[in-house]
Amino acid sequence: MVFLNKIEYEYRPGMLLKDLVDDYNKDCPKLAFDGFAILINGIALTELQAQERILLNNDNILIVPLLAGG
Repeated sequence: MVFLNKIEYEYRPGMLLKDLVDDYNKDCPKLAFDGFAILINGIALTELQAQERILLNNDNILIVPLLAGG
């Protein structure tokens, strides 16, 4: 299993984070890589790293919008 924003998904060997986000967005089109903070197991990734990241079983992914303030 992998977890995306606390939602459990079936783990598939070779699955990219981009594939998982695409699956998530079929039901709730709210996540993207640009303008979002992306953490896997507590480690922040850049947009490019995140899109190319191959997931591992039990990965815990958090994707949240960046907030601009001032």
